[in-house]
Amino acid sequence: MNDKTRVSPLLQSHSAAIPKSGAGPLLDIGAAAARLGCSERYVSRLIQERRIPFIRLGGTRIRFVAEDLDQWIADQRVPVRDR
Repeated sequence: MNDKTRVSPLLQSHSAAIPKSGAGPLLDIGAAAARLGCSERYVSRLIQERRIPFIRLGGTRIRFVAEDLDQWIADQRVPVRDR
């Protein structure tokens, strides 16, 4: 193994922090708001009320897994009521 193929885990890109499910890169609040079609302020409120799944990195950094957001959206669906 030469020096070019060895990379310290601390020097790997943020894409190395991908969850094991293979969901892709983590989303920040702005990207989550865009995905949900709402404001960042509303996403912050959902976080504060713990109504949406999120990941807390280092105490203050909040990130989301795209698949978790998609599942959360699906769970919010209200079924049609027969008349």
